[in-house]
Amino acid sequence: MVIIMKRFLSILKLDFLNLFKNPVLVGANTVFSALLILVMGFLGSGNYAQGKVSYQYYLVSMMVFGMLNGAMTASNCFMERDIKKANLRIIYSPVGSFPIYFSKITASFIFDYLLHVLVIAVLCPFLSVSIGANPGYFILLMAPVEFAAAALGIFFCCIFHSEEASSTLLSTVVSLLCVLGGTFFSLDGLGSTIAFLSKISPVRWLNEAFFTLSCDNSLHYFLPVFCLAVIISVLLVIGCSLTFRTEDYL
Repeated sequence: MVIIMKRFLSILKLDFLNLFKNPVLVGANTVFSALLILVMGFLGSGNYAQGKVSYQYYLVSMMVFGMLNGAMTASNCFMERDIKKANLRIIYSPVGSFPIYFSKITASFIFDYLLHVLVIAVLCPFLSVSIGANPGYFILLMAPVEFAAAALGIFFCCIFHSEEASSTLLSTVVSLLCVLGGTFFSLDGLGSTIAFLSKISPVRWLNEAFFTLSCDNSLHYFLPVFCLAVIISVLLVIGCSLTFRTEDYL
């Protein structure tokens, strides 16, 4: 067991370092995220009495958008061509197939989580906004959401056996759910039908959880969302174990 764990940690370390060697992924989770928050906050500042309210809104909502987009990071980590070649040795090693997908989930989760926390740590003082009186709860709630997104990306790869197909579908689904969830703008003024669709979007409740933490200093949604994200993560990992096939991966 100890030997298997050491081998798994070695694989995890390599996967984690490989992500940092990809400038596109690093830039997308840092520079692009920060610019998106700044641009959206600036464009929306005229709708609020105080401009910094707009920046706080988009800091939270774009962070949720970035967390969900972690699924694309995971799909790249899992099936990028150069990584697939290196994984040939792992598949035929004594550790089996489990490290192939679980190390990718874990590495993608840690990678996205650290970079998103870095963006928050830089932008909050720069924009004079906060993520609540107890920022630890906000940061803690990010963890299972980031992990669930990474597991979703790997699960899609296990089903479709293609990074391109998985990333395209994930991007479409995440963008649609974020639009319906009010990530980019509120849909409440667009009629009862659109407002209803917004309420049934899971992203709407993710936004509610993070906004109540950052704006209302309330833990009302914290525990339900945290537990649900953990349950979804477990189910997706089980789904990966059931659908992963080395012959399809190769």
